[in-house]
Amino acid sequence: MGNGSDRETRVVEQVLPRIRALVPLGWTVQAGPARTAGQYVTLRAPNGSTVGFTVVAPRTGMPTHLLLPVLRETARASDRPVLVVANYIGATLRDLLAAEGFSFADATGWVRLAVDNPLILLTGRGADRAPRDRTSSAVTRLNGIAANRTIRALTTSDLPLGVRALAAAAQVSPGSVSKLLVTLATEGAVDRDDTGRVTAVRARAVVRRWVADYGFTTSNRGAEFFIAPRGLSRTLQRLTSTPLVALTGSAAARTLLPDGVVPVVPLTLLAVYTPTPTSLAADLGLIPATASTANVVIAAPQDPDILSDDGVSVAPATLVLADLLTLPGRSDAEAEQLMNTLSVTNRSWEDTNGLRA
Repeated sequence: MGNGSDRETRVVEQVLPRIRALVPLGWTVQAGPARTAGQYVTLRAPNGSTVGFTVVAPRTGMPTHLLLPVLRETARASDRPVLVVANYIGATLRDLLAAEGFSFADATGWVRLAVDNPLILLTGRGADRAPRDRTSSAVTRLNGIAANRTIRALTTSDLPLGVRALAAAAQVSPGSVSKLLVTLATEGAVDRDDTGRVTAVRARAVVRRWVADYGFTTSNRGAEFFIAPRGLSRTLQRLTSTPLVALTGSAAARTLLPDGVVPVVPLTLLAVYTPTPTSLAADLGLIPATASTANVVIAAPQDPDILSDDGVSVAPATLVLADLLTLPGRSDAEAEQLMNTLSVTNRSWEDTNGLRA
């Protein structure tokens, strides 16, 4: 599970202050260093009643299909509830642990201690992403072109998938892929086997981790806002035969839905990729506007390979989702509808609280 009791003790010492900050006045939190029986944490109320937790400190990036059986067996063999501790527990793993009834705490402040008898529920919020570990090879910000290409390939490729195969599919260096996978495994968004191959992808979790760093207007170049004075329908008609243009956001999501499926929200913002946003806007007769008043936004894509010389194309589905989640007036509902559609043919997009065990 971990790298020895010394490492486990260090992790417990890091998370204890986070738990102590949440307990009511008069309560105490103590750790037991029983090396032969493993670590435990005890909460003591002012009236002397206690509740103890058996501590489990999984190694960083441990696949969930291996972690969950261990936690379940530990719970069956122990007379205490299980408390998972780590330097950082990503959103995907937090959701699963809560669904399974396991408590958790990490060094950044994410805490959920839940016990039925006596009734206890403590929750605390920590960091949105794992703190930078200078000894780790993981990337800390997923906002570059290598991350863009790798995530798109990762969410569309067959599994299992090795680092070099993924790098070839994404057309990036194996080193970039390796660093990215360390981050995604730490977050619980992918599982890897002992050889480093990706064996499971939780595509919704991958995209949501990506958009913690990526943004349509911040990661792409020259984003500009406009008003289509004659309406979006006319603007879309004029785009039909324009080369080097790719639809994204709401307009693209509509083309990716099955026939007969009605979008959950109306089209209010047309998002477009092209190498020269100002030139395209002039050709379409658009009027410059602010982000709050615009109904068209145009940007030069971070990855120019998504554009086609054959006319208007549609951005890759994973990129469309990232844009839906980061454009002004972001539409989680549209993103959810599109992910549900993708899950019909690709199980990686299934909604299982982000995890499959």
